[in-house]
Amino acid sequence: MTTTTLTDALSLRGVTRSYGGVRALDGLDLEIRPGEIVALLGPNGAGKSTAMEMMVGLATPEQGSVRVLGTDPTTATRTGLIGTMLQAGALLPDQRVRTMLRMLHSLQAHPMPMAEVVAQADIAELMPRRISALSGGQSQRVRFAIALLGDPQVLLLDEPTVGMDIGARRAFWQQMRRVAASGRTVVFATHHLEEAEREAGRVVVMDRGRVVADGTGAEIAAVVAGRVITLRGV
Repeated sequence: MTTTTLTDALSLRGVTRSYGGVRALDGLDLEIRPGEIVALLGPNGAGKSTAMEMMVGLATPEQGSVRVLGTDPTTATRTGLIGTMLQAGALLPDQRVRTMLRMLHSLQAHPMPMAEVVAQADIAELMPRRISALSGGQSQRVRFAIALLGDPQVLLLDEPTVGMDIGARRAFWQQMRRVAASGRTVVFATHHLEEAEREAGRVVVMDRGRVVADGTGAEIAAVVAGRVITLRGV
């Protein structure tokens, strides 16, 4: 994996995006440095997934700018600078895992050796299976392998442990720590505070398309623990 001397791995400045009458991102400002492990924490609808879509060029801002390692998101995705594990990323149900990965591997500009992908995603036993026969957690591990194929410098993981039981979550994060130790920037979205606090060096809390808190896991946990939430009937 190549390295960069640029200041920011990811930079979103004043990013706004609306869908119909809903403002998904509202002047979002976020900068992430190379090598950071960052959790995007927030409830459903906070803007986490939309922000990630911006980072890989699946959506474009109405206002503001998005840069990935100094280039635009589409170029970063095409050249393998950034790899993405989207929660709803489509798989090919009739294909075997090995066949699908080989096909996608051949499309990468600078592919990671397949043996390394299999080892880092811990999917050796899944390679001969059909996608349709995988459990939810196993499918997530295959999506993680797909994100690694281009040997990216930046990894985006949208709710990576959804569908996994406690044991599978623990194993996934053990693998992720090994991947992150290579110096990659890792950004993952979650709505589990304990997961964010345990796995990330920095936690960014989003709500209504904005950053509302940014700090270490312990700092965010202390803030959240002291909040009083009131629900009013209408």
